[in-house]
Amino acid sequence: MPTGKNNEYYRLLLQRWQQRKCSPHEALELLDYLCLPEADRLLLTEIQAAFDQATPDADVSGPGDRVRQALLTHIQPPPTIISLRSRGKWHYLAAAAVLAAIAVPAGKYLLSEKKPAITKAIQQEDHDISPGKNKAVLTLANGEKIILDSAGNQLLASQGGSAIRNRNGELTYDDNGNQPPVYNTLTTAAGETYTLTLADGTKVWLNAASSIRFPSAFPGRERLVELTGEAYFEVAANANQAFRITTGKIAIDVLGTNLNVNAYTAAATTNTTLVSGAIKVNSPSGSLLLAPGEQSQVSANGSQTKQTNVNISSITAWKEGFFQFENTPLTEVLQQFAQWYNVEIVYEEKVNNRKFFGIINRNSSLKSVLRMLNANDILFRLEGNKLIVQHT
Repeated sequence: MPTGKNNEYYRLLLQRWQQRKCSPHEALELLDYLCLPEADRLLLTEIQAAFDQATPDADVSGPGDRVRQALLTHIQPPPTIISLRSRGKWHYLAAAAVLAAIAVPAGKYLLSEKKPAITKAIQQEDHDISPGKNKAVLTLANGEKIILDSAGNQLLASQGGSAIRNRNGELTYDDNGNQPPVYNTLTTAAGETYTLTLADGTKVWLNAASSIRFPSAFPGRERLVELTGEAYFEVAANANQAFRITTGKIAIDVLGTNLNVNAYTAAATTNTTLVSGAIKVNSPSGSLLLAPGEQSQVSANGSQTKQTNVNISSITAWKEGFFQFENTPLTEVLQQFAQWYNVEIVYEEKVNNRKFFGIINRNSSLKSVLRMLNANDILFRLEGNKLIVQHT
């Protein structure tokens, strides 16, 4: 047991999991603890009660019952649940299965009824694909491009009165206010991510295959940035100067708040998720006010809907260095892998869009990740940068 942490601490973590408030780090900590024999004995009653409460209408002969029996008999079947640690080990956990079952009705999850089968295609693959990097390209107002990475601490340029520095993998703008601002663009390719601090102190985490266009300073009544792809914002509070994010057909108005914007063009909807504060999302169909824990979804035709009580930790896990899946269809899981590992997904047959639950460290190599899916009878082969899905 970790020093200084007692069973009550893990009971609180379990409660946070049930309330969908666990961060990826907390979730992995809880899963590790529940693998210990003493933890199973001490928390078994609480877990079983939570399971019964969460799935009162579950079919006792269905997947939920198999998960329950797996815990009680300490059998570890290979469910569609994945957990990969930063230390590089991967395995399937009965505790993880139980946590999945108590999070939502167990019938939403699939269990593999076959023994794990690592295909020859994966075993014999000679090459592997490394995870994404902290890297981006900064395009200055004059068109000059600067490649950024995590190395060094240096002054890069001066733009519109702001000094631009690259500080150990973070791009920063320091405004001295003596010149009119100009617009710059920060761009990540697939398999890249970067962090930016704007001249007003707003911090932006830019996900893979994304870009943000922004001014070197904010002298006017409005702070305006333009986003494509996905980013997480910690907006510096300024009641006299609203912060506005535009992407496609929508504009998001904030004063000071934390939010995640997912605006990939290939996605069916543009999703804006509020973590704290308050925002207004403007779309062609009208405006929508969001409270923390709510999400705006805007479709391609401009219609907007609100989702409440969303799992914020799952949505923002990428910023913390994880993939986190909660009842996520296989195609969405693979799309996230494609963006981070810079691979093309090709399907050889019709997809059985099974749902997945799990947490994976984004520092894992692609082959390590594929072995976990492969153990659930999802078969692949890797040819160069093309991931070919043979069977789902």
